[in-house]
Amino acid sequence: MEFLQKIFDAEINEDEKIIILGSPFYRADIIRELEPETYYLAFKEWLNTRKGDLIEIADEILAFRKNKLRFEKLQKLFEGDALIPFVGAGMSIPSDYPGWTKFLFELCEESDISEADLNKLLSNGEYELAAEKIHDDLASEQFNELLENEFSADKEILGPVNYLPELFPKSFVLTTNFDTVLERVYNQNKKGFDDLKSGKSLNECAKHIVDGSRYLVKLHGTCNQVMDRVLTFSEYESSYSEDDSLYKFFKRAMISKSILFIGCSLSSDRTIQTMMQIVKEEGANEIPRHYALLADIKDDNLRKEKQRFLAKANIFPIWYDGDHEESIEALFVKLENGNT
Repeated sequence: MEFLQKIFDAEINEDEKIIILGSPFYRADIIRELEPETYYLAFKEWLNTRKGDLIEIADEILAFRKNKLRFEKLQKLFEGDALIPFVGAGMSIPSDYPGWTKFLFELCEESDISEADLNKLLSNGEYELAAEKIHDDLASEQFNELLENEFSADKEILGPVNYLPELFPKSFVLTTNFDTVLERVYNQNKKGFDDLKSGKSLNECAKHIVDGSRYLVKLHGTCNQVMDRVLTFSEYESSYSEDDSLYKFFKRAMISKSILFIGCSLSSDRTIQTMMQIVKEEGANEIPRHYALLADIKDDNLRKEKQRFLAKANIFPIWYDGDHEESIEALFVKLENGNT
């Protein structure tokens, strides 16, 4: 994968540039140009070493908590093409896109809403209401312009999100992110989606979840399109009613396949509340189990409380205790390589 070659080159180029006739050159470029066979043999060896190191990290993660048996279930779902990735903001943050909390504070600086008032709303988990208050204060035109500028920026795609086109080349991909990272990373790997779906078009794409169609489903819309966007409290209220296409699609997705949440905090947001409602309606034993890769919670009581909370949505966490990006990448490599 191209992004791994960039990491390899960066390691070669850690030393100062080589100066030839007064002009600076990167070491990796020189080796690749003058000794391409040597370069690619070294790159192959580096890949194998990196893969082995990451699998060791993954094995350590799987020895932690109740992860091993849970991951084995996840592996079978992956190998059986019965897994849909749900990608959260944590997968875009390495590429320098802000998480939603950070972005709300950035918007707050441009508004007349005080930071204290915003803090109070967020500490109560009222993210939707916070977004609505800032939206109304700034007015739609300015709010929409700031949102589009921030999340449509064409930044280099970094981190484990680069593995997704290899891991899930033929799958639906779900996200609530507003940025364009997923579209671009799949296009860069020549695995572009058949189509992008959101809003009312979810009605017609729900039936295609299991037929091999390859849709990117942006459940809350995208940064450069106001129509079908779900961001403020009133937009959530209308979109997550049982008669709305978003609710119906999400119910179909939950019942059709298992969902793997990646880069998601899975707090008490509307997505989790909706899943809990669907589990209550259908019965936990009547729908697939869903999984999440989550940073460990050190406080045992808080972790157990989180597990009980997620279980109500039929979500079961695989906990990792280490660097976020490295841990996710390690689990991706393990998922791709099975028991090898």
